[in-house]
Amino acid sequence: MVRGKTVWMIAIGSLGLTAVAACGSTHTATATPVSTPPVKTSPTPKPVDVAAATEAAMGLFVADPSHKGVWYACSAADDWAACPLSATVKARLAYLVGSFYFADNGGCGEDYISGTQNGLDNDPKVTSAVAGTNGSVTVVIQRAPSRPNLTAVMTTEGGNWLASDLASGTGAAASIFSAKPNC
Repeated sequence: MVRGKTVWMIAIGSLGLTAVAACGSTHTATATPVSTPPVKTSPTPKPVDVAAATEAAMGLFVADPSHKGVWYACSAADDWAACPLSATVKARLAYLVGSFYFADNGGCGEDYISGTQNGLDNDPKVTSAVAGTNGSVTVVIQRAPSRPNLTAVMTTEGGNWLASDLASGTGAAASIFSAKPNC
C-alpha cells in the first residue's frame, strides 16, 4: 500500500523489465537494460596443408646426383641440420647413433631413416598422408618393397613442417622414441 493505494508490481525477469502501477502515480514503468552473456566461439581451425607436409617429409630422403635412382637418408652431418626434423627427433637420433644402436654390432646395422646401409635403389613413395585433428599430418613412406614403411608425423614449428616423430614399421617398438626402436 502506498498512501492507501494498492501498488501492483510485475517483474518479467527474462526480459529485464519491471512495471509498477499505482493509482494516481505518475511513474508507471521502469525498464532496465537486458544483459546478454557473450557468445563463446571456437576459433575456426586453419586448413592443414597436407601437400606441404608431404613435400617436407620427402625431404628425409635425398637423391644421389651421381647415381640415378639411388636415394639416401638426409645427411646426419651437423646433427641433421638439413633434415626436416624437430629438435627432439634430432636429439633422439643423436643419442641412438652415439650409443651405436644403428651400428652392425648395435643390433640394427643400418640407417634408421633409409632402413639400409647403402641407400635405396628405388624412389621412396608416399603411400598415404592424413591430416590429424591437432594440425599434424601423418605421412607414410614406402622405402623399398621389402622394407618396413617409414612413418613421419609432421607438425609445424616456426612455419616449417618438421617430423616430430618417426616410426619404422608398426607395433610398440615402431617409434624412434621407444626404448628399442625397430630398425
